[in-house]
Amino acid sequence: METLGPEELKKIPLFQNLDSNEVAEVLKLSERRDYAKDDFVFQQEDEAKRLFIVENGLVAMVIQLKPGTVRVIATESRGGAFGWAALLPSQRHTTSAKCQEASRLLVLDGTKVRELCYENTRLGVKVMEGLAQFIANRIYSTNLRMLDAMWI
Repeated sequence: METLGPEELKKIPLFQNLDSNEVAEVLKLSERRDYAKDDFVFQQEDEAKRLFIVENGLVAMVIQLKPGTVRVIATESRGGAFGWAALLPSQRHTTSAKCQEASRLLVLDGTKVRELCYENTRLGVKVMEGLAQFIANRIYSTNLRMLDAMWI
């Protein structure tokens, strides 16, 4: 399994504004974890503590609308990120993340990333700008899916 390098990480909206040294600084806070097919990375309503980046595999974001009604709302493959709420204090996941196949994830502790952002405010502003872009992209893709569903 090939690991994600700094240049590949810079393509992720969260890190697109960082230079190579800043990406390396963030990577120091990461660890890699392997998950089996059908493993849950986290459950809906869990406290959001970690940000995840897919190195290999496929992870679905699923939401339980009501008991017995579950929908896949997004999937993430190599280079995809999820769990962004961990970059904000006291957040909970609004979806569950379930591995659709065996997956290797790069895991970042949200508290440590926030601490780095407080210590290095220039890097912090860049990460928060990237977070804003990441959220904007998610809202846009959600809007498109909703419009598509309305016209079926």
